Amino acid sequence: MQQTSKPQRHASTGHPGLDRSPTELAFLETILESLHDGVYVYSSDSLRIRYMNAAALDRHGWTREEAREKTISDTAATFNKKAFFRAAIPLFNGELDTITLELTHFTGPIEVSTRLIRTTDEGDFFVSVLRDITGRKSLELEKVQTVSTVSHELRTPLTSIHGALRLLKAGVVADLDDKTQSVVDIAVRNTDRLLSIVNDILDLEKINSDKMDFSIAEMDIIECLNDTVELVSGTAFEHDIELEISSDLRGAMVMGNSDRIAQVITNFASNAIKYSPAGATVRFGLEQEDGGIVVSVSDEGPGITQDQTRMLFKPFSQARASDGTKRPGTGLGLAIVDAILKRLDYPVSFTSEVGQGSTFQFRIPAHLVLWTDPIETRGVARA
Repeated sequence: MQQTSKPQRHASTGHPGLDRSPTELAFLETILESLHDGVYVYSSDSLRIRYMNAAALDRHGWTREEAREKTISDTAATFNKKAFFRAAIPLFNGELDTITLELTHFTGPIEVSTRLIRTTDEGDFFVSVLRDITGRKSLELEKVQTVSTVSHELRTPLTSIHGALRLLKAGVVADLDDKTQSVVDIAVRNTDRLLSIVNDILDLEKINSDKMDFSIAEMDIIECLNDTVELVSGTAFEHDIELEISSDLRGAMVMGNSDRIAQVITNFASNAIKYSPAGATVRFGLEQEDGGIVVSVSDEGPGITQDQTRMLFKPFSQARASDGTKRPGTGLGLAIVDAILKRLDYPVSFTSEVGQGSTFQFRIPAHLVLWTDPIETRGVARA
């Protein structure tokens, strides 16, 4: 989803970021014009369009002359300039070399990858490549629908088996010797995992079919965070993980859905606990930023390599940690998180450093924050 090398600086001879002979430039332009993906080159400060290839022009019905009189803001009625520049901060400061976002356009789902090209003569330019991902999304939906049909059939017998095993484990049916108790414990853990997989699949199917509740109401985001941390504290204890909450707010009311937000934080926390070594600390952050509120979960795990980041947030895809160890999971958790946060209109992002850990966070926009009560000294509490 995001990459971590720094943007390049190039000399310019007329085309931003290119120092080529006229023959090479003509060849490159021929390649760009033949692409099915839309290519947009535009100023990094004014956002004025410098170049659009044929696919991009066709998408908007513009001529080349008309495009030169436009800014990138004109490509979508819902374009938010402030949000765009906020998202582009990692490109300006060199933290990332590419930012890729999946968006919903009136023509269907699209993926937009943006880079910052710095030139010595003509200033800096953004280069965005727009790809129609309708086909990819259709295949993902078909896969989820197929698996969810099977999951519906599995859930009832699994629930019955799980309940019976729990009774056995508790000694309600009979006293068990140590060997039998060990076997029952293994069975309980595996049925827990199977039920979790089934529930993840059914949750994703509910979201895709608009059957999940996304009703919005006033809610206490700090209370939601504290309750969720308490919920995962048992799992953290089992894995010898410390939980820490840090906040610069005493109180905060926002517009949101407490169940869905708790589901997102729980997923972030479960992953953080799963990838952290014993004795590590998982940190939950809640802070005010530009009028909005950022909720984050950080781990001390192995981190995620650059080539694995594109797998994040995609259904049935699980990025492999930098230590090469594959953890158990369906690859659905972050896809569910992404779908929930898109419906709530909360931007999601992450940072990761190999050998240091990862941070996943979402931002509640300023217009959805009702009121906050800041504290002078940032508070830190252990759960």
